[in-house]
Amino acid sequence: MREHYKPLLGELSGRTPIVLSGLPQGVEAVTVPVRRNGESRVPRDRRGRVNVTRVDLVPSERTALFAPPDGLSRADLVWALSAGRRQWSSVQNRFGDRAFPMALDLVRSGGVVLRCAVDRDRLALGSPESWTLSSAWAEQADDELAELRPQRDPDEVRAELLKLLEGLQAPPPLVAERLVLRVVSAGSALVPPPGTTTTAKSWATYEAALRAACKWARMDRTPGAAELAGLAWGDTHAKWSAARSIVFSQLVGIEFSRAVQKSDITIRVRGPLVWRQGSAIADASRSRPWIGLPSEGVRLVGEIDFSATGILLIENAETFEQACGIGEITDSWLCVWGQGKAVVNTIDLIAALPHVRVAAWMDLDAAGLEIFTMLTQRLGRSATPIGMDLELLRCGPARKRANVEEQRKAEHDDRVLAARLKDRLPQSLREVAEHIEATGKAVEQQPLHDVVLPVLAQRLSAIPQE
Repeated sequence: MREHYKPLLGELSGRTPIVLSGLPQGVEAVTVPVRRNGESRVPRDRRGRVNVTRVDLVPSERTALFAPPDGLSRADLVWALSAGRRQWSSVQNRFGDRAFPMALDLVRSGGVVLRCAVDRDRLALGSPESWTLSSAWAEQADDELAELRPQRDPDEVRAELLKLLEGLQAPPPLVAERLVLRVVSAGSALVPPPGTTTTAKSWATYEAALRAACKWARMDRTPGAAELAGLAWGDTHAKWSAARSIVFSQLVGIEFSRAVQKSDITIRVRGPLVWRQGSAIADASRSRPWIGLPSEGVRLVGEIDFSATGILLIENAETFEQACGIGEITDSWLCVWGQGKAVVNTIDLIAALPHVRVAAWMDLDAAGLEIFTMLTQRLGRSATPIGMDLELLRCGPARKRANVEEQRKAEHDDRVLAARLKDRLPQSLREVAEHIEATGKAVEQQPLHDVVLPVLAQRLSAIPQE
């Protein structure tokens, strides 16, 4: 059975439903976000009222992750998937009189987001302007197109992959694929082989990841993501979909962001969360030591099974690793790392999860306070600071810079930033900010591990349930 999802998962910032007359059944209209100060926001006039000149049509109900509407031919589906955005004139040229009904069918199926003008005098739906593939369809487009286009001889394809695997002695998961491919019966369809070490569901995802893994295994350095795509697939612009990234990681035994350079997978999670997306499954409760999910949440589409009682956001990678090793925490809390200020990129993920308590453990410096402030502002609700109290700041080892000049500058900058932030912080962190403003002291997370980690589970359990 296909997973079901809300197609704007990860794209919810700046969107709110709009009531318009003339809306077809099965769709709803939402605002088109505007960008202000680096954030997506609901468009408003000077009086704070929602102000729309156009809307996006999206399905009003949850829909299958990839289930094209009945009546859409194979050729039309290929056309729809071949471009992320289509002007309405192009859609009309393709479908003629069927353009609007077909577009609505694709909206209801979660395939496209249809942008339309608004008749503001009558508060009615206006004419279509363009359509954009939903995140779910865009994420899977390359692999789905590979399945839809003319098939190659299955035995020849498997023989080619076996040749790529020949002579490899490591990594073990990749070597194991040679054994499972060898025993596939001649004439079998192109599907991931029984016994594969991966969670790939489609052949296109499996083959792309396997080719990339074979190239990677023979390199004596860490390649760039685009470089590896060019070597493996012949196209440096080919997209590393989340599914391909996960299956590749399973084959090489290393997290994608560590296996290649300039990877955009920067959110690590560990705890009670299972993510199913198209041709891949990521289980954060079983993966060791964690799993990587797409940054900014924009590409995080699919079905999420979430049973955690809380979410713990952590600024530093080493601290995240240590927390992930405490079963008492990861049994009930989802630990999340987002690379410094990039932890703010986890907000789209958190917004898509059930409403649970949120805790945050940042460095005891002005930058850590700033990240905490950014988190709560974008989250739209409070979070509980952990390992960030005044006593730890007073007693913890102060961060030392390379020389006196750098130390003075860092302390001055921290004082200025703390003074600017203190009135926007909860009382416990306001005291921390005032101490930093007065002293310029900064204490990082890592030296506090021996003090905080032994009591971290207890402190988390003491946070009241939402």
